[in-house]
Amino acid sequence: MIGKMETREIEQAAAEARGHARRWTRNPVTLPAVLEIRLENGERFGGGTAIVRDIGFGGARLGKIVLEKQALPAESFRVMLTFCSEPYRGIGAVGRPVRFGRGDEFELAVEFEDIWASEEL
Repeated sequence: MIGKMETREIEQAAAEARGHARRWTRNPVTLPAVLEIRLENGERFGGGTAIVRDIGFGGARLGKIVLEKQALPAESFRVMLTFCSEPYRGIGAVGRPVRFGRGDEFELAVEFEDIWASEEL
């Protein structure tokens, strides 16, 4: 049987394991984006759209995701984002999925690996 002290220690360890410290803060936004899902070998898996819910230097959280295939790969993949609205039109990023979530809607958090801007900006 687990005693009260042991229970508290277990709860504290679990809370610490769940803790997540971001290197950069994220700002709440509502930015439409076009998605492209790429496998590790560079092959295009599919595409779609999403709304960027929050964004920072290190990553973003995507919601209202609509995909062509209605599925994500069962292997490692990257998400290419291209922003669709002014003043961010033509800015994009490649992100590695770091968290999948389901609250009121399915969400996907990505950590940026690269950011670019089209030459037309």
